[in-house]
Amino acid sequence: MSKSLKALLTILIICLITTGCSVKTEQPENGVTDAAPKADNSQEKGIIKVIEFDDSQKKIIRGIGGSPDDIFYFEYDGIPIEYNWLEVWIEYYEKGQKTSKLLSINEGAAKDGSIICRFEDIDNKTRITINGSSLLKEKPIMEQSVTTNKKNDSPILCDSDTEFLLAVRVVDGGNSSAIIPDEIFTNQTIGDQELYQNDYVYLVKGRFYSK
Repeated sequence: MSKSLKALLTILIICLITTGCSVKTEQPENGVTDAAPKADNSQEKGIIKVIEFDDSQKKIIRGIGGSPDDIFYFEYDGIPIEYNWLEVWIEYYEKGQKTSKLLSINEGAAKDGSIICRFEDIDNKTRITINGSSLLKEKPIMEQSVTTNKKNDSPILCDSDTEFLLAVRVVDGGNSSAIIPDEIFTNQTIGDQELYQNDYVYLVKGRFYSK
């Protein structure tokens, strides 16, 4: 498949997601991930929620060459007006060591909007796309590999510019179980013991900030 066709499929998938999904309106209960201490209870808080695809959306995504498991889709609402910019980035670890920030996007943020991150394989490269901006990265050479993805299913509360963790992607050489601890979204330091033992780890992170 040509690169131009791959790019077109990415655009089609993003259009499908943004027009075919809507955020649920229920209020957060137990399991909420707080992105920052509650310094002022009177301050309005934004909320970020993962959006799951229904069966018909999954069928369409697969039909145009995509995989629903490789797309992380979140919607946010009620972000305090002073936090008018959004940064989302990929933090990359290789063989237990943090190597770089692979891809970072900064864009104006309204009170409500969406965050879409997609991974796709193109020949011997991996394309990472965040809200329409993309990066091509050489794939690690492995005879066998196990890829495991995990999204933050708990609503994330945002009332400051503290960073939050949206999703984790692990690629292993088939010699481990590619463990992603459930606690990684509530206690991010736990990854030092378990998560980074994997071969290649991608963290999808973000923050709202004032500019």
